[in-house]
Amino acid sequence: GLEFRSAPLPISARFAAFLLRAAGLVTLGQLAPPLNLNAATIALGLEEVNKELPAEVRGAMGCPFDFNAYKDRGEVYGITRVSRRPELFGLLFLSLGGAVLATTATQVAFYGVGPAVCFTILGMHSDRTQRMNGQLSETKERETSLLPFVAIMDGRQSLSQLLSEVDPVNASVGLGLAGFFALRPHWMRWVR
Repeated sequence: GLEFRSAPLPISARFAAFLLRAAGLVTLGQLAPPLNLNAATIALGLEEVNKELPAEVRGAMGCPFDFNAYKDRGEVYGITRVSRRPELFGLLFLSLGGAVLATTATQVAFYGVGPAVCFTILGMHSDRTQRMNGQLSETKERETSLLPFVAIMDGRQSLSQLLSEVDPVNASVGLGLAGFFALRPHWMRWVR
C-alpha cells in the first residue's frame, strides 16, 4: 500500500494509540462479568471453602466470574451511560488505536475508516431494528445516546454516576492489556 509515514513513530502517536486502545479495552471490560480474583486461591488449593456453606455459594466462590452481579442493575447502568452500543464503540476505539499507528493507506482503511463506518452503521441499524420490534425502550432511548459521550455532554447522564459504577478490576485489566500492547517487545509485534 501507499506508505505515508515510516517507523519509528513519534511518541505522541504511540501515546494516542495507547489511550484509544485503553478506552476500547476498558469499555469492553465493563461488559464482562466482574472478575473474582479470590477464586484463584481456591482453585490452586491455597484456601479452603467452608463445607457448611450451600453448594451454590461454594461454587460461586470458586468461579472466576460473578455472573449474577448485574442482574438487578436496571436498563441504564455503567458503560451504557456512555453509549447504547458499548460493544461496537469499544471495538471501534480499539481499532482506531491501530489506525493511529498505521504507516500505509491500506492500514488506515483497515483499522480506522472501515471499522468506523461499519460500527456506526451497525449501531444505527441495531437501534432501528430494536425500536421497530419494541426491544429498545423509550426510557433507554431518551436517557442514552448511540454515539459515545453525547448523553454525558448534553446532561442526560452524569459522569460521576458512571465513574461510581465502573468495575475497577475489569477496568484495570483493560488498562493492563493496553499497556501490554504498547510496551510489548518488537518480536511480539505480529499485529501493530
